[in-house]
Amino acid sequence: MVCGEYRKNKMALIQLSSASKLSLVQQIVEQITSLIDKGALRAGTKMTSIRLFARQHLISVHTVAEAFERLVALGYLESRPRSGFFIKRPRPVADKRNPTEKFARAFDHLWQLRSHLINEPGLLNVTSGKLPKEWMDTDMVKASLKSVAAKIDSGMMQYGDPYGYLPLRTLLQSKLGDLGIYCQADQILMTQGASQAMDLIIRYLLRHGDKVLVDDPGYFNLFSNLQMQGIEPLSVRRNHDGPDLDMVEKLAQQHRPSVMFIQSVLHTPTGSTISPGNAYRLLRLSEQYDFRIVENDAYADMLSEQVPRLATLDQLSRVFYVGSFSKTLFVSARVGYVAAPANAVKDLANMKMITSITSAQLSEKLVFHALTEGLYRRWIDRLKTRLSDSMIETEDMLRPLGFQLFCRPLGGKFIWVRHPNFESSSDIWKLAADAGIVLAPGKVFRYGMQDTPWFRLNVCYGGEPALANLFKSIC
Repeated sequence: MVCGEYRKNKMALIQLSSASKLSLVQQIVEQITSLIDKGALRAGTKMTSIRLFARQHLISVHTVAEAFERLVALGYLESRPRSGFFIKRPRPVADKRNPTEKFARAFDHLWQLRSHLINEPGLLNVTSGKLPKEWMDTDMVKASLKSVAAKIDSGMMQYGDPYGYLPLRTLLQSKLGDLGIYCQADQILMTQGASQAMDLIIRYLLRHGDKVLVDDPGYFNLFSNLQMQGIEPLSVRRNHDGPDLDMVEKLAQQHRPSVMFIQSVLHTPTGSTISPGNAYRLLRLSEQYDFRIVENDAYADMLSEQVPRLATLDQLSRVFYVGSFSKTLFVSARVGYVAAPANAVKDLANMKMITSITSAQLSEKLVFHALTEGLYRRWIDRLKTRLSDSMIETEDMLRPLGFQLFCRPLGGKFIWVRHPNFESSSDIWKLAADAGIVLAPGKVFRYGMQDTPWFRLNVCYGGEPALANLFKSIC
């Protein structure tokens, strides 16, 4: 009887409301998980029966049954045949240390990636590449999902084409043509984001011990991938108009690198874009010293004006061109692609089959519908306007405080910033961490992790009062 009264009293703590934005099922799940996490419901205790719970809260048994099944799937309850539902052990107590301390105790190139994924309430992440949640166009996603669902057939339950969804690849032919890059569908391989595209290219073009040219500062995840596969990066200083070509030539003469990895447009972290003259000379150097170029153009659709790519000038002869929709559509879709010579794409497709069989056809169809129904174009137009406004707002906040910008980007969401009072951006990182703000020190964007006064800011968060207050207090 005591046990029954215990359950009854605890279930009385659950308050359901028809006015809540959450469904009744979600309300039950969230409140029971909270009681279990806090230890208010003891492990091994039998739950109130579905019918009694429904009667107590004046809801349907189907609603309660669905909630309990979700709790089983989440590991909070266990179902015992002919006995009912029982509470499992409480979840491990969360680490109560300062959230910034938990993932930033040791810096490496994955520090920045981990900061992308941190989701601590009350923690402001101004260095992440993520767009604010309130910026995302959920209506576009819903409409695209609806279009895909309306055309689901048995083929959707099978493996897709290893090259990727053909209608999307055909559409990308036209999209690349708008950039002046002319290719056939068999020169395009769909991938799980730009990261898989880069990984496949590294495996295809390079071997352990090879040397490659990389931007300094540059893309942190690329550095980690190269290190993992035993490739030696040679850092090339990034200037306002692209890579330092004198350094490129000197390193090419001394080391004979196999490949140069570059973000020619809206480079991360600096936001800089290569000039036409710089691009032309770089291609001449690649021919002279016989190295390939891998051009990562993941932020292409955020560019505010038309700029020729290296692949435009080269027409996929020596250049492997990488694109993605993960940065602009939504990161969970993980849809990217690589355009390259047809024989290379055939080999890359074979490698893709070995490592992952094929890419997610459902995600590729989702992107296809967003593109063909005009939803994506309208979203990008709104996004570029919003980013431009945020860029101006962030600059207006920074300049009076004495901050210096590496360059004025032609779009996108990143700026590379320094303050003359700080010789190391690690010092600013520490002050930001104390204020509950995640701000990556610039060294995580350098292959050798050398200290630097520069750091990256996502302008989407430039209007946050907490960030402005921090900078005012330290400058």
